[in-house]
Amino acid sequence: MTRMMTIVAGGAVMLAMAACSSVPARTGSFYECNGGTKLNVNYVKDGALVRVNGGRTLALRAVPSNSGSSYENKTGARLHRDGNMVSWNTAARTAAESCKVIMTPF
Repeated sequence: MTRMMTIVAGGAVMLAMAACSSVPARTGSFYECNGGTKLNVNYVKDGALVRVNGGRTLALRAVPSNSGSSYENKTGARLHRDGNMVSWNTAARTAAESCKVIMTPF
């Protein structure tokens, strides 16, 4: 009886772990910028994870802002969110791009 309970408990733990790892691949907010850049942004506790054009992902930390929310990293990437609009800039670009939320099907 004890062995059966151990097997059942182990199976329940494995199912719970599998459920946690099945997070949808397409999560977060999607933006399309006026310069053609597409962003997938996941806002986390103290920052944002930004996937650029479906490729590289950048981790940005929250920084003080007078309005909205601002995030940046040490390489010069900067995201500023104010409502449904964001502005996106990198060290390689001199002017920020204006970006708007887009709806994407799952």
